[in-house]
Amino acid sequence: FFFFSSRRRHTRCSGVSWARRCVQETGVIDNQSNPINHLHEGIDMGLQDQIEKQSPSLGRNAIYNKLLRIARLPSYLLVQKMRFFWKEAQVSAGTKATKTKILRNVSFPKILDVYQFCTDELKKSLDLGRDREKKLSAEKVEQDANKFELYKQRLEKEGKMLPDDTRELFKQYKKTLAVEEVKEHDEKLYRKHGLGLDTGSYELIAVLTHKGRSADSGHYVAWVHQTGDDWVKYDDDVTTIVKLEEILNLRGGGDWHMAYYLIYRKLEVM
Repeated sequence: FFFFSSRRRHTRCSGVSWARRCVQETGVIDNQSNPINHLHEGIDMGLQDQIEKQSPSLGRNAIYNKLLRIARLPSYLLVQKMRFFWKEAQVSAGTKATKTKILRNVSFPKILDVYQFCTDELKKSLDLGRDREKKLSAEKVEQDANKFELYKQRLEKEGKMLPDDTRELFKQYKKTLAVEEVKEHDEKLYRKHGLGLDTGSYELIAVLTHKGRSADSGHYVAWVHQTGDDWVKYDDDVTTIVKLEEILNLRGGGDWHMAYYLIYRKLEVM
């Protein structure tokens, strides 16, 4: 993978204390030698590495453990899955060097939480937003419970039959809120940045896929969020409305469209 963000690098020699310096760079997340199954695994793996260099304290080359952490959250987070690589020739197997496509199934979430990959300084800032988010979530649960009770009372006054299963009745109630919840979701997702508090969470808004097993051919398709759980599939000049479930199935593993670029937008809490 390629993972784009502002980083702080920590390097530590296996035989001496920590050395630190702040940098901004592009981190490389590669699953060729260490296969992964989930996006979080790839990010975690790519933010750690070992390098060999001269140690002033030891007076010789030593192995340093390198740890990258996110120092600042961008408005948009771009993740490129490295689906194509150059496979070296193997004399013993009688194969030639060639371009190859990685078909491995690597899942990715709708909501990407990068809190664990942030610096301690940034985490302190994010804790304010996360605490605020928990408070709002608890208040919403209480509000929903009160509204649900009012909904049941209204149905009873109207003389309508109520199902014995409370869960089924709650499903009916939630359907009445569908339009309102989609509007709230979209307003939160596309609200101008800088008005609220960061939490470390991002939501998926676009995917670029490649279909085909070859690195030299295939078909690219764009999938862009429209509203709620509705997405638009842009296949050349043909557009189709698809659901979020289909987007999350673009994880790879076969001949179907598989995610190549993922674009996430930062979420803030008011």
